[in-house]
Amino acid sequence: MLEVRRILFPVDFSERCSAAASHVAAVAKKFHAKVTLLHVIRTPRVWYGDLPPEELQALIDIRELIKDRQVTLNACLQDEFRDVADIERIVERGEPARVIAEHARKDRAHLIMMPTHGYGPFRRMLLGSITAKVLHDAECPVWTDVHDEISFARLGCQSVICAVDLREEMVSAIQWAAAFAASFGADLTLVHAIPALAGPARPSETRFRSYLVESAREYIADLQQRAGTAAAVCIQGGRIAQAVRTAAVQSAAELVVIGQGCIHETLGRLRSNAYAIIRESPCPVVRV
Repeated sequence: MLEVRRILFPVDFSERCSAAASHVAAVAKKFHAKVTLLHVIRTPRVWYGDLPPEELQALIDIRELIKDRQVTLNACLQDEFRDVADIERIVERGEPARVIAEHARKDRAHLIMMPTHGYGPFRRMLLGSITAKVLHDAECPVWTDVHDEISFARLGCQSVICAVDLREEMVSAIQWAAAFAASFGADLTLVHAIPALAGPARPSETRFRSYLVESAREYIADLQQRAGTAAAVCIQGGRIAQAVRTAAVQSAAELVVIGQGCIHETLGRLRSNAYAIIRESPCPVVRV
């Protein structure tokens, strides 16, 4: 059974953050989890200099700023979390991504949930720098909202897909995806993309393509045996992020799961595609 008893939700008072709150509340209610709302006051660069404390205090009243932000945090998202029994609201200061990852580690959070802040014609192609750093540094799973201007809560869950690369490290991601799907009674599909299968096949390539597909199925079957799962498998040709998006759309998925190795491993094809998967996914993504 999946354990999600402590959720960390970084709050920056943005519209995207408010939109993601309904997702957080829904997951917290499902797993009876405690939610920590964490607001981080970004430390100005001058604070990293050699100024003595008294000169820093002259520039800005840090304690008063923290007090004001705490009042704001205590008042925000009251309606969104009215049905969540255990709520904690904390204000800290420092470099946001570092503070978020460190707080999650110290509090032994089971899940970090945050928006990507990707909107507009150009920002749609980018992840927010804080989100990207948290995805890379956090030890626990990280949930990111739909990377689009419109964010909406899917309060139920009937379909989950897990993007699978052919590496041993995928076992833990498959297990997490299976446990999450089981918690909601949802279907789980493992999706593997093979770029070499893109486009129409030439007669001379038929045997080679069949070999790639069968080899992938055998490897994924071994991963599932080790993970203790028996999920459906979908193998598609084409660009990885697009293949994952297509599978998510076809199965009306409410969640896409990708592995930790997608971001941390030096090798592994999904590493360079992890951010693309998050950008293009039609539903939230969890990096496990």
